[in-house]
Amino acid sequence: MKINRELLLNALNMVKPGLSPREFIEQSSCFVFQNKQVMTFNDEVACRKEVELDITGAIQATSLLSILEKIGDPELMVRENDAGELEFKGKRKGFGIIKDAEVFLPIDKVEEPGKWRSLSKEFTEAVGLVQHCVSTDESKFTLTCIQITPEYIQACDNLQIMRCRVKTRIKRPLLVRGASLAHITSLGMDQFSVTKDWIHFKNGDGLIMSVRTYQEEFPDLDGLMAVEGNEITIPKGMKEASECAAVFAMDKSGDPQVQVRLSSGRVQLAGEGLTGWYRETRKINYQGPDISFVIAPELLRHISEKYSEATLTEEKLRAEGGQWEYVTVLGALASTDE
Repeated sequence: MKINRELLLNALNMVKPGLSPREFIEQSSCFVFQNKQVMTFNDEVACRKEVELDITGAIQATSLLSILEKIGDPELMVRENDAGELEFKGKRKGFGIIKDAEVFLPIDKVEEPGKWRSLSKEFTEAVGLVQHCVSTDESKFTLTCIQITPEYIQACDNLQIMRCRVKTRIKRPLLVRGASLAHITSLGMDQFSVTKDWIHFKNGDGLIMSVRTYQEEFPDLDGLMAVEGNEITIPKGMKEASECAAVFAMDKSGDPQVQVRLSSGRVQLAGEGLTGWYRETRKINYQGPDISFVIAPELLRHISEKYSEATLTEEKLRAEGGQWEYVTVLGALASTDE
């Protein structure tokens, strides 16, 4: 059979969120092909996408992706050879890749989507913001999740809270692993469906991504979000300053963080990483104790773009703009270079 290499590669990249680097579920590190679909499943995320490739079996994902990215031929001939391999041939090149003939991936454990409903752009934008406040501490399971309620989407990592008010059209509160839900922000999802233990998303290319949901009780954050203190004006240019600081903060492992230091009459932004550092100081209408905190560059850019005022106490900073609220815990200022 003849296939379009780019279309296949695009489909494989779409279903990558369902892969697992460690195969704790059989074939969870593989692209599984069946009924002209490619599937992935890692127990938290399941992906399905129609493809031209009409085969049955499982292929190691890393190898297949790597070689298809390096082969430049727009079209490839594909066949299953006598050695049990899947063989691809271009004009003057070809490769064979081992294929498990049987499908063991337990994707049938995932509930089938019900009625599809339209997914608002505000929903995916909210997920993109609150994901920066998801904890990576596995000992605090609920804080590794994003909570979706009928009225808002929120996350908290014990140091910062982000809540975005958006009509989600979801009837009951759900918890979804933040790392799993974050994938929807880059895949153009425009429809959703909720079943007993899963929330399903679909895009215009026919990709279906199902994400496991949980019913554990999420902490009540209302009291923590109530902050009364001094109003400060966020200086202009913070967006550009945060983008500069983020250049070096991005090259560290983990979620990039920019440090903000407040002292009498000034604010300093700093980003530091493996390849260098950046600092910038600006004037601000603040008179109070020296304090500092860290924040994701994208959140800081969003705050500076959408709102010019914040509420500050010795312990917390709170910013609010339209449909979102952000609160972070502040710390004592360490010594710093001028």
